[in-house]
Amino acid sequence: MDISSLLSIRGASLLARRVVLATLFFLGLAATSVKAQDIEGKNVSNVEIRYNGPRTVDEARLRNFISIESGQAYRSEKVDNDITKLYESGLVSDVRVFAEPAGESLKVIYEVTTRPDYVAIGFVGNSVFSDQKLAKETKLKPGGMASDEVILSARRNIEEYYRGYGYPDVTVTHRTQPSETGSGVDLIFIIDEGGKKEIHKIRFEGNNTYDSRTLRKQMKTKEKGWFSWLSKSGRYESQELDSDVEAVLDYYRTRGYLRASSPGPRLDPVKNGKVDLVIPINEGEKYTVAGVGFGRMTVFKPEELYPALTLNGGDGYSSKKMRDDIKMIRSYYGSRGYADASVTPDIRDAGPNKVNIVYRVTEGSRYRVGRVNIEGNTKTKDKVIRREMPLKPGDYFNSVELETAKARLENLQYFSDVQVDGQPGRGGYRDVNVLVEERRTGSISAGIGFSSIDSIVGFVNLEQTNFDIMNPWAFTGGGQRFGANLRLGSERTDIGISLVEPWFMDRQLALGGELFYKDSQYYSDFYEQTNAGGAIFVRKPIGEKASLKLEYRLEQVQIDLDPAVTTLSAASPFGPSLLLPEDGDYIRSAISLNYVYDNRDAVIETRSGEKFDIGLTVAGSVLGGDVDILGLSLQGQKYWNLAWDSILSLNGELAFVDATSGSVPIFDRLFLGGGRTLRGFEFRDVGPRDPVTGEVVGGQSLGFLSTEYTVPIIDNVRAAVFYDLGFVNDGAWDPSPSDLYHDFGVGVRLKLPISPVPIALDYAVPIDSPDPVADKGGQFNFYLNYQY
Repeated sequence: MDISSLLSIRGASLLARRVVLATLFFLGLAATSVKAQDIEGKNVSNVEIRYNGPRTVDEARLRNFISIESGQAYRSEKVDNDITKLYESGLVSDVRVFAEPAGESLKVIYEVTTRPDYVAIGFVGNSVFSDQKLAKETKLKPGGMASDEVILSARRNIEEYYRGYGYPDVTVTHRTQPSETGSGVDLIFIIDEGGKKEIHKIRFEGNNTYDSRTLRKQMKTKEKGWFSWLSKSGRYESQELDSDVEAVLDYYRTRGYLRASSPGPRLDPVKNGKVDLVIPINEGEKYTVAGVGFGRMTVFKPEELYPALTLNGGDGYSSKKMRDDIKMIRSYYGSRGYADASVTPDIRDAGPNKVNIVYRVTEGSRYRVGRVNIEGNTKTKDKVIRREMPLKPGDYFNSVELETAKARLENLQYFSDVQVDGQPGRGGYRDVNVLVEERRTGSISAGIGFSSIDSIVGFVNLEQTNFDIMNPWAFTGGGQRFGANLRLGSERTDIGISLVEPWFMDRQLALGGELFYKDSQYYSDFYEQTNAGGAIFVRKPIGEKASLKLEYRLEQVQIDLDPAVTTLSAASPFGPSLLLPEDGDYIRSAISLNYVYDNRDAVIETRSGEKFDIGLTVAGSVLGGDVDILGLSLQGQKYWNLAWDSILSLNGELAFVDATSGSVPIFDRLFLGGGRTLRGFEFRDVGPRDPVTGEVVGGQSLGFLSTEYTVPIIDNVRAAVFYDLGFVNDGAWDPSPSDLYHDFGVGVRLKLPISPVPIALDYAVPIDSPDPVADKGGQFNFYLNYQY
């Protein structure tokens, strides 16, 4: 007996590999009359790598993918993982693992067949695109090795490129051949281009109730247009077209046309490879719901579910409402631990153009949570993921909480893909499986830009959203947020560094701080403001959507007045300028408390939900400063997702500041004007003015309201129309809207590849200005359209 197990897999999926591994392992044991317990857990005396064929990969490189080491206990699971890693590395085409008894120990041998180098990449059958262009699309480089997965990805890249230019039937295969150099192989892609099919027009037949324009909006497939090179319109893809036809029919069924159907689309050739896409529609009759009921249930009573139904007796039939009600019923059951509950709608005629709907529920069994398994996190610590999981072992299994966990993990922005699901465990338990795919969470950016507020700006930003201060040199995986920035411009200098620990002491309590230096000349033509200091805060969630934030901020503020103010004051008939007392240095020591409720569906490009922020700020000598003020602010945002993915938003603020001793310094006073506020007016140009310099010195009461409506134009581009109004009053606690400023404007929201945050470009015109000096005509603003 010299071989106790033999493991060999060729290009199988991970699950298939494990099945084959287990089968071969036990077959090997049976063939040699060795029991599993005679091998599992035995000490490994030596790990050898044996080559089958040419030695094209260095042994040290292969050992990087092998976890079993001499002196360790033999574990078949480790062998499984090692084989998987070797295949995924692309370095080997075959692996066999032998475990040979060596006295009381085991000698483990990895027999590998290594892949040859790809000397060159070639193409056969391509007439539309050159070899050079296709080679670029493969994203492969000659002179290296590639796994089967990488080659398949290259084939898909080529096919996707062809489809983007109207070749939906393209197929790509590959083969290898010995290289003419005498070493290595050439990788040849074999291309069957198929015929060109670009969609010229999309037409419907039989649509009497809804016009073709309305139905085309339900489809992802679009007609070829002027901007097809950017929007990729005009593509013909059979799978997407099937979904589009179903979307059109569902549009009918959602509006009562229960029997709407289509025999399928057809293509009418036009010319030059273009086709008209024709979709026949059989609308049928419009139906109403006579009544809604439930089959036999034991967990819930019908009267418990009826109030939550959206489709009721007397309503027009709607497939969407019926799907929503099915989802609601399953959520009710899922929240009680019935993970396998299924709901089937039984639709039966109840007279002319009427139907009865009976929801028949198969309840299944109730489960508790077994294990919570996490995979795919190569950088992020397990605890960072586990603390976002609302389900813990022993809890009643709740399918609704699976969606909550998925949303929480996605919102971390650490992963490009998140999958959370349940699978049968032992007994009456369900295991929760979390599979994540890591993404880059760190970024360094540098550049030069132009701002509509502060002219030319050079910047350097360093950000790591998955920071770990306890992991030197790598500094990733701990779920902390670190940022450092430097901005240098003709009218500004900003330096800042910040760190936030969202789970301080492994509790749901965020602790953060920042250090900053800001020299701002763009606030005014008559003074320069410098802020230097730091802040520390704690934030505690209140339920799922709300939080309380307590912050302490200590900073030195310097107001450096232009000597021209003194000169103007001496010659002014109005007396000294209001700016003169502002000159000097201040110590501002302040504590603030904010209550935030945020139920938006997304932080960036919000479509629905609302956010409210109520804040109270106190600064004064009792805290060690020389600025004594009391501030109150109330901010709110509301979003509605309307037809054609348009978005209507409402944004408002009411703020007050008052001095508890002395006067409110200019850096704590309130202003409007510029991007995100009154966009038809210049930055900080709305508010009480200094009669000597004509400079706005700010007020102590502020009100602002803005409504905006955006519609998609093409991917990542939205058009906007907006209306703003607001006031800034000189006195504290004065919400009187007697002096209202209004503006109206249009804009564009661009989501560029270089930035995940949309860029806003706006042009607004004042409609009414109580202060004629503030009306300087139309204003152009651009800024990052992103607000926390």
